[in-house]
Formats: sequence, C-alpha cells, structure tokens
Amino acid sequence: MPDWDPNDPELPQTVSTLLADDFHVGTDDLLAEMDPRDEPRYGSPPEATPDDSSERLDPDTLDFSLVPTEDPAVYDDVLTPLVENIEAETGRDVVVNPLDSYAAQVEAMNADRLHIAGFATGATAFAVNIAGAVPFGIQIADGTFGYRLWVITQADNEIQELSDLAGQEVAHVEESSNSGHQAPSALFTAAGVEPGEDYDVEFSGSHENSIRAVDAGDYDAAPIASTVLQRQIDAGHVDSDDLKVVWQSDPFPTTSFCYHHALEPELQEAIQRAHLDYDYEGTALDEYFGRDSFVEIDYATHWDVILEIQEQNEVDYRVEEI
Repeated sequence: MPDWDPNDPELPQTVSTLLADDFHVGTDDLLAEMDPRDEPRYGSPPEATPDDSSERLDPDTLDFSLVPTEDPAVYDDVLTPLVENIEAETGRDVVVNPLDSYAAQVEAMNADRLHIAGFATGATAFAVNIAGAVPFGIQIADGTFGYRLWVITQADNEIQELSDLAGQEVAHVEESSNSGHQAPSALFTAAGVEPGEDYDVEFSGSHENSIRAVDAGDYDAAPIASTVLQRQIDAGHVDSDDLKVVWQSDPFPTTSFCYHHALEPELQEAIQRAHLDYDYEGTALDEYFGRDSFVEIDYATHWDVILEIQEQNEVDYRVEEI
C-alpha cells in the first residue's frame, strides 16, 4: 500500500491507518462553509406547523425512534440521557420504539405514531417528503461531523481501486441508504463504474451486515458508512487491520434528528432544547456514537449534497422506494 500522508491521501489504505488520523469524519469548518440555500434543490421543504390547532399533535407520550440497527437493544442505555432530557424539557413521557427498517420509521411518522426520530442520512429526505419530518440537528464532537462513504474489501484482496469492482460480488445496504446505495449509484457511475451493470448489487439490509459479510469473505467489497465501521471495530466485531479502503467520498452529514411537523410548537421547541442545549460528554450517548453534542442544521443547506445525489438518481419519494 502507498505511504500515508493525511495532507495528500492516497488509497488503498487499511482501515486502521485511516482511523488513526480521524479520516473517517469531516471537520466542522466544512459544515459552516456550506452555501446556504432557501429551498431544497430536490423534493419538498419540511412542512410547516399547521395553523389550525385542531390539526396539531399534543400527545401525552412522545414516541421516539433512532436509526434501525442490527441489535436495537444497544439503544436501551445509549438513549437514556437524551430521553431523560426530552422528558424534562417537554414534561411528557418518552417511549423508544425499536423499529426495524428505514421504511418502518417513515411509515410510523407518516401515521402520526412517531413524534421524534433520528433518520439515516438518505432516509431523511424520504421522511421530509413523505412523513412531515422536520430535521433540526446532527451530532458533532471535537470539531468533527458526519462520515464518509468508504468502499471496503479484505486487506489482502486484489481490489485496489473503484474500477476493480467490475465483475465482483458487492454488497449494498438498501435502496434508500445514502452511503449504502444512493451515493454509490450516483458517484460510482460518474467515475465509470455503474452498480447493477458493472457488478451485481446484493442488498444486505444494513451497514453492519455488509461490513461483517465482507470481513467474512462472503462479498468481495461493500460501500459502507465509515462511522458504522468504526463502531463495529470498537465493539470487537471486526479488526481494523483486516480491511482496507479503496475509495472514499467527501464527508456527508450523519443521522438527522427530527420532530413531527404537526407537534405543538411548545413541544417542538422543548425537543430541540433537549438536543441542542445539553452537553452529552461522558454519557452513554457519547460513548456509543463518539459525539458529545448536537448542532443545529438547515435541511435545504446541509442536506444539499444528499439531495443532489438523489436528484441524479431520480429518486421517487415513496415508501416503496425506501
């Protein structure tokens, strides 16, 4: 592998090398430098709160769901600090629902059964366009944000660059996943490698599944979210020296935290305070995600790179497409 210089990065590199220099995330100056937009470039803007009070939601219990994961039980302790703050700020009980797919999350909010959610990057646009989600924040830490799309393979695999994926068995996540499908479909094609044409796409169902399947040799490669891989390594599921990265994207925003647009304004404000006004350093939330605070976002501005990808892919915002 080439010598590693973070100021002049050259791939392939082992995952351990990239993680050692925090090359799996972006810096918050990139977040601040994004050109502001008044409207989303693709799809609809977040819905406004209904003027008619009879159309608003004022539930005694707030239902909350975070991005589906292979083992939802891990969220039981992880979310406790955040849930306690939401309860304190809103004066309502909060129930965490372990929904099992991006589609289930979007459908639940669309049916008014979900009031607060952390939606995956690609699924966020579906939640906005279908379910009335209003993104307001993302997690950050130590001047970093987001994640990168990495194409991983076994460290001893002969795959060295994107073009080598041709004819290989490659695992994608699911159709609405940004780094697991949407971004590869747009960015790889622009680079001369078309998923579904140059290689067969197999959907694994989750980033965790893709990572472990590549590690086990069940697939030759996979596009995955770098931060999910980091958590898999931290949990001891894979070894960072056993995998290498042969291609990477610029940083993307990570999980968007959203409220249902029809919630009473007082609840919307309280939910935002519970996220944005608290320091989560040292909590279970920080220990799991490696991020100790939240920063406010603007959907049209900070999701523009994602919407550009979905526009190129001519995404149809329907539940069936998630």
